[in-house]
Amino acid sequence: MIPRPKQAVVLAAGLGTRLRPLTLARPKPLMPLWNVPLLERILRLLEEWGVERIAVNLHSLPEEIQAFLDRRDSRAEIRTSYEPEILGTAGALRPLRSFLGAEPFWVVNADIAARVAVEPLLQAFAAGHGLAAAWLEPKKGPRTVEADRRGRITCYRSPTPGVPGTFTFCGLQLVSPRIFEFLPDRPFCTLVEAYENALMCGVCVQGAVAKGSFWDDAGTIDAYLRLHDRGAAAKGMPPEERDQQLVDGGLELGLWVSEGAEVAEDVRGSRSVVFGETRVLPGSVLKRCVIGGGCVGGRLDDVVCVAADKAGDDALPEALDELGWSPRETAAAFLGTRGSNRSFWRLYHGADRAIYIRYSLERSENAHYAGHARLLAEAGVPVPQVLAELAQRCCLVMEDWGDDSLQKRMAARPERAETWYLPVMEALARLHVEGTRRVAAESDTILEPPFDAALYGWEHGLFETHLLKERYGLAALPSDVARELRQVAARLLDAPQVALHRDFQSSNILFRGRRMAFIDFQGLRMGAAAYDLASLLYDPYVTLTPELRVRLARAYEICAPGLHDGVALLHIGAVQRLVQALGAFGRLASVGQAGFMRYILPALQNLLEVADICGLDAVGGLAEELIAKETLILL
Repeated sequence: MIPRPKQAVVLAAGLGTRLRPLTLARPKPLMPLWNVPLLERILRLLEEWGVERIAVNLHSLPEEIQAFLDRRDSRAEIRTSYEPEILGTAGALRPLRSFLGAEPFWVVNADIAARVAVEPLLQAFAAGHGLAAAWLEPKKGPRTVEADRRGRITCYRSPTPGVPGTFTFCGLQLVSPRIFEFLPDRPFCTLVEAYENALMCGVCVQGAVAKGSFWDDAGTIDAYLRLHDRGAAAKGMPPEERDQQLVDGGLELGLWVSEGAEVAEDVRGSRSVVFGETRVLPGSVLKRCVIGGGCVGGRLDDVVCVAADKAGDDALPEALDELGWSPRETAAAFLGTRGSNRSFWRLYHGADRAIYIRYSLERSENAHYAGHARLLAEAGVPVPQVLAELAQRCCLVMEDWGDDSLQKRMAARPERAETWYLPVMEALARLHVEGTRRVAAESDTILEPPFDAALYGWEHGLFETHLLKERYGLAALPSDVARELRQVAARLLDAPQVALHRDFQSSNILFRGRRMAFIDFQGLRMGAAAYDLASLLYDPYVTLTPELRVRLARAYEICAPGLHDGVALLHIGAVQRLVQALGAFGRLASVGQAGFMRYILPALQNLLEVADICGLDAVGGLAEELIAKETLILL
């Protein structure tokens, strides 16, 4: 067995993108794991192994890590290596070559949970006679590494990950200075690339499986929360630390409180973490939450948030000032981006909540959202209240209606469809009748350009480009299909024109008990009522029976007696809307939003149904062809 190495490199320069928004406020290596920062745990492990000199590479929020290291009472000498541009797990070693010297050294990722004895790694390095020994996990993780019977790694990108005989590379290895011979000749490079170069030269890395060890990845929200489950925590912590956590209550309660956060005594938690300058109000219940700042209260499920002043949005503090909320006392949870170049945050200020929307003027409709909300509210249409608007900063704050959408209700209790849809029909009729009247009465109302032949044609082009050409490789929209779609547009243009929601689908209808609110109405414009009606009744997100569609359409007709043509044209409207939706699904899937692909087949099936009802043979024939192609893709 070789002597214990005296130097190590801790890789702490990652951006932490998989842990956002938490890493907007603090670097990933300083995230607390079982109340102790990840980086501290790695440093303690190395110091226990006798390491005397440690280099830590930095990139994201480097001043925070440097300050942490400066405060730390270290047994080892620690230096930092700042990377203006990230160099990768192997590229990071080049600036440290003289520091590392001529003896083997440890290289460890800073975002892992690790409890392992040093001897198996030293033995593996000695047995390998050379380049490196890498800690391997045989049961958890992606398991993309293959090794032979002698433990030598033969493949780092297994074509059959997860099968027996594959392992996960744990991000901890003992490396010889020979590694520099195999680094790719470019600034950014990884250790796996270096190991693969060595393998091509006949030099193997020795794998080491350590019995009784514990490893897990802490670099994603899911993994981070999983580690705070009582079972994982008990397995991962050293015994003496586990005993202390049992005394403090973290293991038993499933609520881990770090760094002076204020949590009321009666707060209950499950697999949740609270850290930083955070307050949790009495009576709160946290489930699968990571609260990294601000003041929160009530029941919170699956919430990941930071203090609003750390959210990285320079307009957010100004918007909060309009509400009278302190940014430091407000928690912000990122909800993601949606179409029309908008991003959404949920804000928590004690027990109060709101939705913050930041938008771009690349889509002019975004600037009209607040005005449309006020107009619709005055018309008696259920919409969220506008709490604050900063038009010059392209942001607004809306009343928070939660996440209980019609889509989610239908997924959970489809047998109650009629109970939920009937009041929606009444509210949609109010939008079309009273909303249209209000638009006509207020000359200063700015709507989006009305539906006309050009806009309907644009939707046909969206379908042709992003679905037919990009997804299925077809040359163009068949001429007979194009002709039938022009006929569809003409019939819709002949119908009475009303104020339309334009994106009236189940995901844009939210509930609080029996009350509802419409969202995403920024595309408000004049068009045929059948477009909105069909958007909901032939929504690819939800399956309704033909009989229920008829009953709901009749219910709408009763509420909007002056718009009979809207019901008569339901199926024509469905053809147009489904063509638009399919084009949008294809575009969104092509830019990485793969979740929309699951709705392509239901939309095609709906299109076939309504094309047959309308006698559109060419559209129906194309729908059949695309259904066959999509089914093959899904197999």
